Amino acid sequence: MNNLFKIKTLAVLFLFVAVFSSCSKEEVSDQSQLKVSNATAVTTNDMIGYWKLSGMIADTAVNLNQDEISSRNLLNETDCFNTMSITFDQDGTFVTNNAQMTFEAETSNDQFLCLTDRMDNGKWQVEENKLILSMIINGETYTHEKAINLDSNKFSFDVTKIESNQYVNDPGNTQASPIRILELEYTKS
Repeated sequence: MNNLFKIKTLAVLFLFVAVFSSCSKEEVSDQSQLKVSNATAVTTNDMIGYWKLSGMIADTAVNLNQDEISSRNLLNETDCFNTMSITFDQDGTFVTNNAQMTFEAETSNDQFLCLTDRMDNGKWQVEENKLILSMIINGETYTHEKAINLDSNKFSFDVTKIESNQYVNDPGNTQASPIRILELEYTKS
């Protein structure tokens, strides 16, 4: 009887492992990138208003300010991003103040340097806990769907290296080159 119980337990455990390990690498990767809001559902009304950047967390620590101290929060490494914000209007339009930077400064052309901010605008909507932004940058339309994580007065979403390449030219071998994912966190003001 005791052996039968052990065999059944092992069989159930094996089945459990087999079912959950049967996902492909792509499925696991896709699932790990999704964020689900802490709220029961994110609505358009939740997002309307002015939001200021309060965190920019990289997947790896970097040292942009050359102070010998690396940090995953890029706001600790430079004040370039201090003016970043986004305003979602009730009519479905938005305006965002985005930092611009270059990684081709100094004599070695591999140093980080802040440039003048860029204002972008476009249309936005919330659909199934995803923030959908559509904007024109340098004459080209970009549409991004972002799974958002919303708390009472904060929301965040991830930006991948592929997406950031649309906005920032990193020539490689710079302090920021190892970053693959950034989590942008905004706080409502």
